[in-house]
Amino acid sequence: MADILIIMNNYLHDVATAVLLSTAVILWVLARQAERGGPEAFAQLARAYPMLTRFAVIALAWVIVGGIPRLVFFNTHDLGAVRGDLVPAIAVKHVVEFAAVGAGVALWMRVKRRVERGRDSA
Repeated sequence: MADILIIMNNYLHDVATAVLLSTAVILWVLARQAERGGPEAFAQLARAYPMLTRFAVIALAWVIVGGIPRLVFFNTHDLGAVRGDLVPAIAVKHVVEFAAVGAGVALWMRVKRRVERGRDSA
């Protein structure tokens, strides 16, 4: 049973990474539209921002909290669960995931600054 829970955590950890990046990309697209569209488009961004931020916060929390057991059981359930010739693929996967989390947080913070600037000027 513990193995199943660890494997489920690992999959959900990957999903949380994707949710964080996806949410940030949606925010970025809305911010770009708001820059081009004026006050009405900015109002749309401002309405969507809190809900999308909730998704991002929950996803980031899962990435952090779910990353703890993933790190603890990495040798037995990530590297230990595959053939030796797949180790480079797992390494690349984790590099991409780290980059996705970093890009997601960076985009999210960039949009946050735009939303705050827009609220200040309104």
